[in-house]
Amino acid sequence: MPPKKASITTLAKATGLSSATVSRALAGASSVLPETRDKVLQAALEQHYVRDRAAVRLKTGKAHTLAFIMDRQDVSQPGFKDFLMGLGDALQDTDYHLIVLPQRTGETTLDSVKYVIDRGLADGLVLTYTAPQDARVRFLQEIGFPFITYGRTQLPAHDSVDFANETFAAMAVAKLVAQNRKRLGILLPTAGASFYQHLCDGFMQACQRLGVAGECITAVCLDDPPNTLYQWAHEHAAAFDGLVLTREAPMLPLLSAFSDGGVQVGQQIDLVLKYSSPLPQYIRQPLWACFEDMHHAGHSLGVHMLARFSHPGQAVVQELFLPHLETIHATS
Repeated sequence: MPPKKASITTLAKATGLSSATVSRALAGASSVLPETRDKVLQAALEQHYVRDRAAVRLKTGKAHTLAFIMDRQDVSQPGFKDFLMGLGDALQDTDYHLIVLPQRTGETTLDSVKYVIDRGLADGLVLTYTAPQDARVRFLQEIGFPFITYGRTQLPAHDSVDFANETFAAMAVAKLVAQNRKRLGILLPTAGASFYQHLCDGFMQACQRLGVAGECITAVCLDDPPNTLYQWAHEHAAAFDGLVLTREAPMLPLLSAFSDGGVQVGQQIDLVLKYSSPLPQYIRQPLWACFEDMHHAGHSLGVHMLARFSHPGQAVVQELFLPHLETIHATS
């Protein structure tokens, strides 16, 4: 016979507290002293207590679930798994659980958001690939549903976390100019997201300020197949003596094209790379690199959403991660 399931009454007897106090402590009520809550949580751990989520939902109307709407471009990003792990780690040891829902096939990203809300699947949403006038953000603001974005918009202020891509692009230009490079290009992801524009703006403004030729390359994008990137680099890379790469995945086809075309990195061309995975550590070419910590980004999103759940009326949180000079380093 399986052991009897621990209950609120079991925890009350173990702690010497009333059932009402135990219940409030488990719910995270602000009226419960921290030491009391810790005592209850320790007893819950020792007694292997598991809250009846169905009962909690009936009582509170809350799913105690955070939903990450996964854009279909997310899976192609090297740092995606770290982002997801950071988001999940932030919810560990809390009453909230994470569900990951890919963008529905043949539907818009807004349709996917409405799917979650119409079915009451979550108490809050995490969104990526935000656009300047993001329809999802506009909709969620109109209905007052909790959410946070990885990326900024031009809509009224909302909770967000982002990487200062414009600062990275400007920093990359300055590094290339310091190497006496004068014909610069930046390879970008698919257009449309806010960070695409931030990268372009930071790059072009820095080129103009420092008096060098700069081009936001549109003939190819970093989401193109490797062969497309290889062919572009083989035919057109000689037009540049400095390139800024905003993702590490295309490095292999680009470096192969340089090698096949007799273009030597560090001689005819210099590279500055933004990366989010260990891959560049194994590239035996001279380059400068800036790390975007996707685990930290995901963790911050989760922490800010938990704070929003606990204090719905708190001020909007907008966290911007800045690339530091020490994160730009020469590797070989």
